[in-house]
Amino acid sequence: MNIKHDKEKVIKIGAKLFCSKGYSNLGIDEICKATGMTKGAFYNAFKSKEQFLLTTMSTYGEMTVNHLSDRLNHNKSKAIDRLLSMYENMFDIQPNKKYTGCMINNMMSELGSTNESISKATANEFDKFLSVIEPTVAIAQKDGDIIDTVSSSAITELLHSTFYGSLTRAKSTREHNHGIQTMTLLIKTLKPIKL
Repeated sequence: MNIKHDKEKVIKIGAKLFCSKGYSNLGIDEICKATGMTKGAFYNAFKSKEQFLLTTMSTYGEMTVNHLSDRLNHNKSKAIDRLLSMYENMFDIQPNKKYTGCMINNMMSELGSTNESISKATANEFDKFLSVIEPTVAIAQKDGDIIDTVSSSAITELLHSTFYGSLTRAKSTREHNHGIQTMTLLIKTLKPIKL
């Protein structure tokens, strides 16, 4: 079966492959076998494995932005509860994903220090995630549930960087509850001290 014309499906398969195998351990032959593409069709559509990764990361990033937005903006609970719920959800889905983590985090860890184009692309996607999360952090600050002596953007960076570190740990331990506990503890420590 040749699905070379269904680029969206090929990219979704690619995202799963990159999440589970990484970049270095994934060859073009395996990509073609999994997607049903011939090598010629693959190179015609994507030019190289790196270009396929960049395209896949962009699509994955867009899907993640939509997921984060849904979790944060279509819920009437308090902002701090929405933040906790969003991080809990992202850890809770890990067992079903076989602890493959987040593609952007995985590629950032694997290639961020050795490949400039991947480094820029992962940083760009990470910044998009922060831009979706930051308004909810700002609301939690206005609600008095998170300290306002530090900027909402700095707190968002702290939260999501901690999430990525905890997610990497969850991948190696195959245990996601520690990540939930870490994020819950971090968010609780950001509450203002009432005198």
